[in-house]
Amino acid sequence: MAFSLFGKKPQPEPAKPAARKKAPEAPVPSRPAAPRPSPETPPAPKEDLGSLDFTAPGAIEVREEDHSDHFQIRESSATMHPVVEEAAILFANGQDEAALATLEAAASAGGLGTAADQVWAMLFDLYQLLGGREEFDKRALEYSMKYEKSPPTWVEPVRQSLGPALTTGGTAFVSFVGMLGEGADKTVRQLEKIIAGNPVARVDFGKLQNADTLGAEMLLRAMKAARKRKCELVMSGAEKLAELLKGKIEVGKREDETLWMLLLELYQHMAQQDPFEEWAVNYAITFEVSPPSWENRPPPKQAAALAASADPEVFPLAGEMYSAGSDAFRQLVDFATDRDQVIIDCGALKRMDFVSAGLFLNTLTNLQITGSSVTIRNPNQLLFALFGVLGINQVAHVEQRKF
Repeated sequence: MAFSLFGKKPQPEPAKPAARKKAPEAPVPSRPAAPRPSPETPPAPKEDLGSLDFTAPGAIEVREEDHSDHFQIRESSATMHPVVEEAAILFANGQDEAALATLEAAASAGGLGTAADQVWAMLFDLYQLLGGREEFDKRALEYSMKYEKSPPTWVEPVRQSLGPALTTGGTAFVSFVGMLGEGADKTVRQLEKIIAGNPVARVDFGKLQNADTLGAEMLLRAMKAARKRKCELVMSGAEKLAELLKGKIEVGKREDETLWMLLLELYQHMAQQDPFEEWAVNYAITFEVSPPSWENRPPPKQAAALAASADPEVFPLAGEMYSAGSDAFRQLVDFATDRDQVIIDCGALKRMDFVSAGLFLNTLTNLQITGSSVTIRNPNQLLFALFGVLGINQVAHVEQRKF
């Protein structure tokens, strides 16, 4: 079936007497503008195609559904300024400098209309998140002079400590899935970034199915950096990774030394001295070297001891969430059991990437289906925009932080 892209075609003229010549038709432009109905003429009820300006922000609504799991992502930004949407997506993808450049250029150029306050609020929050005090102060002065309004004040950042959201994956969380190989490069870089700025990082290895030397080398580098920086790795699925590595090495066979070293590093972070020393001896026999030495460290904190929230009626998320697995929000589902009203506090949550945000949407959609009403409090301005891009604000009430 064919559809007209340019509205209803005019009806053909009635037949003319043969003696009269038909007037030549006017040339048809190659890209005619979409017709716009006048206020006096209502659109035809059966053939109204709506706005045909497909370049306008929010003109197309995309829906991807998996009915078997009730998963639905809705992108609908009809009221969202393109700069807001672009910056939110860039920040979620870890492209901080690109997000900053986008917001700075828009703020300097002006002409943002009703989106001006949101763009500036995102810019100030991004300076805050990146530690840009000097740029923040300069822009605050510019904002007050330009709009004759009081700018926000700089808040000294508090170093993130081991918090109750750890078991949810909310505190500096990274999940490895499938193959620990070249394709895990992005996840390893995310882990390295978290290690550089946090005293604690949670890592999930539970969904790894295989590993090769290249992937092991990248992960080994990150884990050594964590030990050097005294960043504690709270790991789930570490035993599975250890068994996977042991299945790929053989005592006396001088191959895959990197896999051996990763296994020993893994036992070091797990504070399991006995298996460390057993495999250190096996390593020494295999490669005819002195065995690596055990490093005494405080035992890792147990995630179960961190589950209590300061307010038992509020579920907290904190830190940064990258490639979160489905188990990352399992505790949220448990928290919501037998609750009609579910409150989620994002005041300490810095970032969600698209994988995590998609699973967050999935979880919230399922909660809505089961009858829970969800309120999300205190997201930073970049998270607030991301929630709007993905449609999270359609399945939960998202309270925008005051500017």
